[in-house]
Amino acid sequence: MATSRPTPILAQPSSYHPPPPPSRPRISYGSRDRLSPSLPDEESSPMGTVGFELTVFGLDHQNPDSARDHLVRVLNDLRNRHSFPPVNVRRGDATSSLDYAFISLSSSVPGPRPDLLEDLRLLLNTLPDLQATWRLCNGPDRTCRLFFAFPTDNEAQSMLNPLREWLRARHISIMAERTTHPPSTSQTRISFDLFNGDDVDRILREPPFIRGRTLRPGRPRFVVPLYGGEVAIGGIAGLGNVESSLNSHLRQRYGHDVIIGSRVELEDDVYCAVLKDWSFTQAFLHDNQNGLPADWFLYGVSVGKPTLLFSFNTQGAPPNPISRPMSLSASENVIQPQLDYFRSEFGHFTSTLNTMFDRISQAEQHLEQNNQSLLGMMSAQYLLGDYHMNLLLLTNEHDRLNIQCDRYHDQLATNPDPPTHQRLQSALENLDNRRSVVAAEIEQARREIQAIRLSLATHDHLALPTSPSSTISPHSVSPPVAPSSSTPLLHSTRARLPSPDDLAESRAMPKPRLQSVLCPIRVSNMLLTI
Repeated sequence: MATSRPTPILAQPSSYHPPPPPSRPRISYGSRDRLSPSLPDEESSPMGTVGFELTVFGLDHQNPDSARDHLVRVLNDLRNRHSFPPVNVRRGDATSSLDYAFISLSSSVPGPRPDLLEDLRLLLNTLPDLQATWRLCNGPDRTCRLFFAFPTDNEAQSMLNPLREWLRARHISIMAERTTHPPSTSQTRISFDLFNGDDVDRILREPPFIRGRTLRPGRPRFVVPLYGGEVAIGGIAGLGNVESSLNSHLRQRYGHDVIIGSRVELEDDVYCAVLKDWSFTQAFLHDNQNGLPADWFLYGVSVGKPTLLFSFNTQGAPPNPISRPMSLSASENVIQPQLDYFRSEFGHFTSTLNTMFDRISQAEQHLEQNNQSLLGMMSAQYLLGDYHMNLLLLTNEHDRLNIQCDRYHDQLATNPDPPTHQRLQSALENLDNRRSVVAAEIEQARREIQAIRLSLATHDHLALPTSPSSTISPHSVSPPVAPSSSTPLLHSTRARLPSPDDLAESRAMPKPRLQSVLCPIRVSNMLLTI
C-alpha cells in the first residue's frame, strides 16, 4: 500500500538582519542613474501592501498540496547554500492541482522589500525546470489561460466535452478549468488553464473547429509585472507619445531620478513604470488617487487612475472607462435588455421552426412508407392474378394430357401393328413424363399463391415468391394430334409478368410524390422496381 509523503516543514533562519534597501532596484528596465539611498519612514507608512509575491512554476502537481510541498523542499535545499530572508509559501489553489505556488516575505521582515524577493527570484531561476516571476494578480495565475465565450449556459455546457476531447486529441494537458459569467458581458465563459504557454500560442493560431464552426479563443488582459510595486495607468491608447509626457511630468514633480524604467503595453493602452522606491510609489498613488492632474493633458482628454499593476491585472486590465461617452453607457442599459429579449424570442422561434420541420419530415417519411406498402400490395395483387391464370392453364394442360393418354391406351388395345404399337408406347412414355412435370408445377403454383395470400394478410414486409414460370401458355394448348417421331407433343413458353407501364395504364390513380420514389419489391430471388 502506497504511503503519502509527509508534508515538509519550511526551514527559516534562526536570525536574519535584512540589508538596507538599495537606492535603486537592481533590475534591467531601461537606462538607470546611480542615486543616493532614499528610505521610507516605516512607522508612518500606511498599512497594507499587495503584489509583493513571487509565482514559481514547474512544480509537482499530483494534488493541490504537491506544488507547495515541492517548493518548500527546494527552498530548504537552497537555504543550506545561500542566505535569504524568511518567507512564506502558499499553494496556488485549495482544490485544483496546479504546477505553481506563491512566495511572500515573512511578516518578520519590516517594510515592503521587493529587492529581497527579486534576489530570491533570480536565485530560483538558476534551478533547472523552474521559473519564478512576480505574481500577476490576485487569485489563480492567468498567463496560460484561454477562454471560449458562448451566449447561453446550455450551449457552453454542450461544448465543454467536445473542447476537452479536442485538446486531448492534440496532447494538450489541462491544468484547471472553470465556467464563469463575467459581469461586464451576458456571455458564459469556459476557461482552460494550460501547463505550457506554447500550447496557448498554438491554439490561438489554429483555433478548434467543432460541429461545423470555428471557436475563436480569447485571452485575459494582463501585463506581466517586472518588479514588485510597479504602477500602471490604463486608457492611453490613441493619445500619441504619452509615455515620454508622463515621464516628464513625474520627473518634474518627484525628481529627475524617480523613474527606474517605463514601458507601454497592451497595444499602447497601458503605461507601466517602476519608481525609485516604495515611498515614491506611495506618494504618487496617494497624490493621484482621484486621477492625474487635468493640466497634464489637453482639454477633454482623460486616462485611467494610477494604480498598482497587480491591482490593475486583478481587475482584468480594463480599458479606460472615463474616455467613453456617458450617453453610451446609459443607452446600453436600455438596449441590452431589448437585445436579450430579442435573442430569447429568436431562440424560441428557431426551436418552433425546427420542431415543425421535424414533423413535416416525419409525415413525409410516413407517406413514403405508405406509398411503398400500397405499391407492394398492388404488385402482389397483379402477381396473384398472374399465378391464378398460370394455375388455370396448368390444370387445363393436365386434363388435356390425361385425355390424350386415355386415347393412346385405346389405340394400343385396338391396333396390333408392331411399328404402330412401338410409336404409341413411346408417345405414352413422353406424355407420362410431361404429365408429371405439369403436376409438379400445379403444386408449386398453389404453394406460391398461398404465400402471396399470407403476405397480403400481414403486409408489413411483403416477401413475394418468384413469378410463375410455367412451361405452357395459352398459345401452347393445341388439339390432340396423332403421334409421330418428328412432331413434338408440346411447345414450351413462359408466362409474362405485367410491366410497370401496364400497371400504370391499368390502374390510373393519384400517387402523391411517387414521381421521385423507387419502390423495390423483393420477389423471392428477383427484385422488381416500381
